[in-house]
Amino acid sequence: MNHEKLIKSFEQFADRMFTVAKGKDSEVIKVCPGWNVNDLMAHVGRVYGAVTSVIESKSIERPTTPFPTPPESSQREWAMSNFSSLLEAIKQTDPDTPLWTWGKDQNMRFFIRRMAHETLIHMRDVESIDGEFFGVDGDVASDGIDEYIDGTLQHSMNPNKEFTYPDGSIHLHRTDGKGEWLIKPFGNEIVVTREHAKGDVAVRGSALALLLFLWGRNPQGLEIFGEPDLAQAWGSLAP
Repeated sequence: MNHEKLIKSFEQFADRMFTVAKGKDSEVIKVCPGWNVNDLMAHVGRVYGAVTSVIESKSIERPTTPFPTPPESSQREWAMSNFSSLLEAIKQTDPDTPLWTWGKDQNMRFFIRRMAHETLIHMRDVESIDGEFFGVDGDVASDGIDEYIDGTLQHSMNPNKEFTYPDGSIHLHRTDGKGEWLIKPFGNEIVVTREHAKGDVAVRGSALALLLFLWGRNPQGLEIFGEPDLAQAWGSLAP
């Protein structure tokens, strides 16, 4: 997807997330067990701060600087400040700039994409408190599915992580536009094809619903064909 559209989406999602989070510091986020809004703000603030540091280093070497430590209060304001610094760093850096990342793509485009979809998921987390949701472009959400499959499902910040997958394939079918994915496990690896094909279980829904499913958010509006437990296993892999 065009990096400019992803940057614009990142801005929109962050603005919405911070707006909805205002005044909800201690509100529980049911889709994120054990977290309230302050916890989520601390999390995104740490991520934004760490990524800004990587971008500003302009290094292809794995960073040794630890993630920033959030304050004990005003986590939302701290996260907003870190977001502003990150957005500026993104806009001032050529998308093809080589950078260390924990994914397959070792350049700035990885972080543009990762931050857009990270923020989309957490925007929805905060929105789930009141149940009022910002409209999300289906093609942006579809890109998020690709980003999850090509990234988090196969790569980790922990270089020693061993990936394990459910014992059975899954077919994802987008219903609000073009998009189909067949994921087949082979030991600690997967093979992904983007085609109409039969999996051991199939999950149908909008691009956004499928994305939320992959990130373990149990959205409404999904159809499951096959063994529900196998679908749940694939929907429980995200960290």
